[in-house]
Amino acid sequence: MINALSYVVVQTPHLDAWIAQARHHVGLHVDVVEPGVCVRLRADEKVQRLLVSACEGESSMGMGFGVLDAAALENTRQALEDAGYPTTAGTAEELRLRGVEGMVHFTDADGVRLEVAYGLADAETAFVPGRPLGGFRTGDMGLGHVALITEHFDELSHLYRNVLGFKVSDHTQAPFRVEFLHCNPRHHTLGLAYTGGPAKIYHLMLEYNDFDDVGRAYDMALVNPECIGVTLGRHINDHVTSFYLKNPDGWMFELGWASRTVGPDWGVEELQGMSLWGHDRTWLPDDKREEARQILKRLADQGVRAPVVTTAQTAKAKQ
Repeated sequence: MINALSYVVVQTPHLDAWIAQARHHVGLHVDVVEPGVCVRLRADEKVQRLLVSACEGESSMGMGFGVLDAAALENTRQALEDAGYPTTAGTAEELRLRGVEGMVHFTDADGVRLEVAYGLADAETAFVPGRPLGGFRTGDMGLGHVALITEHFDELSHLYRNVLGFKVSDHTQAPFRVEFLHCNPRHHTLGLAYTGGPAKIYHLMLEYNDFDDVGRAYDMALVNPECIGVTLGRHINDHVTSFYLKNPDGWMFELGWASRTVGPDWGVEELQGMSLWGHDRTWLPDDKREEARQILKRLADQGVRAPVVTTAQTAKAKQ
């Protein structure tokens, strides 16, 4: 049913800080819809990939998942209703702001707003990054991936797998329980984690086309080390090299490069851990942080490695 993470919707009391970080650090294209009220953040030719609006009080983030057309939207809506998730049709204003032809929304067990939409429009102007960079890897694989820390792991796993049609890529129990789910060739579009803590948005992964753009973003973060939520490292499953940047609302952008893809012959496996090296998660309690360090040590002792499969830089080298 779902074919991609199409966009995310953010409500924030820190709109100006969001604009500054998105443009100058992450390198997104900022289109102001209404000054001081709403902006569209672009990562490619689409009219928006993040819709960010000002609010008072607590911030929130919801996800917009893409389907093929109106018929697919109706099928998904019916499946959600049959599974006990009441849906609401998007208003004309909501459709206009998102640049989509049709949309319904509902709320998951953790209170996160989820939207299902089709027909995300192209922008009328070219994509111009906020700082010099080689662009973001999107296309048919969507914006990137989202990771959620959930209090209702089994219920959310059922929702995404059995109602929305996601498939398992892999899973692990250490240093906490995680399930990685895909809906297109991107290794995973969603990560569900049960850490024993309260439900929250963990991160949104944006994938650069060029490795140097990760390094330059990391250079900028090192000027203010407190903004780094997870240090530079490489994941064991999707092979992304990345670091995690705290955004103004306290959750994180994972800024990465060179994710692997999955196909119909993909084999699900239990992972030995989360990362091959690096990725010190500063937010973990001390015992879990030490457990993660020991996992990295075991992997190093075993000599575990992974290939690098790149796209944009390989193409440029052949020109």
